[in-house]
Amino acid sequence: ATAGTQADLTPSDTAPSAERWPACLGIDQRALLLNTGIASAVCAYGFTKWGWGESRFAFQNEHWFGSGTGSGGADKIGHAYTGAAITAISSSLYRHWGADDADAASLGAVSGALATSLVELGDGFSDEYGFSWEDQVFNLAGVGLEYFRQRYPEVRERVHFRWEYFPSSQVRSGRKTDIMTDYEGARWMLAFPLRTWLEGDGWLDWIEILVGYGTRGYDGSAKERRHPFIGIGLHLPLATDRLKARGPSRILEYLQVPYTALPVPP
Repeated sequence: ATAGTQADLTPSDTAPSAERWPACLGIDQRALLLNTGIASAVCAYGFTKWGWGESRFAFQNEHWFGSGTGSGGADKIGHAYTGAAITAISSSLYRHWGADDADAASLGAVSGALATSLVELGDGFSDEYGFSWEDQVFNLAGVGLEYFRQRYPEVRERVHFRWEYFPSSQVRSGRKTDIMTDYEGARWMLAFPLRTWLEGDGWLDWIEILVGYGTRGYDGSAKERRHPFIGIGLHLPLATDRLKARGPSRILEYLQVPYTALPVPP
């Protein structure tokens, strides 16, 4: 996002609030409708696809990022990213509907926490999953991070939370269809654009520092490997900013284009 401005995923963040919704439907009513829709969609999907209601409520210890876990902990970062993404989208909707930055951030965080917590509670009634405190901690961590990004423009400018994804061989061959659990093709990172941390207007504006995590081999395709990393990346939002393409610039706060990040170790 351009320095000094509050970025958004929707285009009309400067329109007067009276023009953004009918007077008969205020922000509280819209928030209630949105959250009801989120809860209904989550529950409908959980009962039909994830086996909710098949067992009594149970807890599941997933051992954080242990090497013997199902995905080496990649799913924990995925939980955090999901919480952040839902918070970002919801905050953008609330802002588009006329809420100021503080209210939009708070309401967005409520929607993000509601969606991710419902998923985890529903998993507690599933034979396959169970309620995981580890997952819930990362759900709320992602929501919390995005709340601060939405609430404070200076935080949003300086820290991006991104998902990089290139389909694994199993997805490309059709053996796997769920890209959200395709950890073999995913990694997540916090990006710190140098242009927002350093004074000046030079080539360093195109560089960002990355701190991330991914795993490989937990699908049985190779030796299991956990991959925390630091690295450098190409700050693509700068290009879209200079082209005045506001929408793509904001999307790139959340998505890392494959092959634009150089991790260490590789």
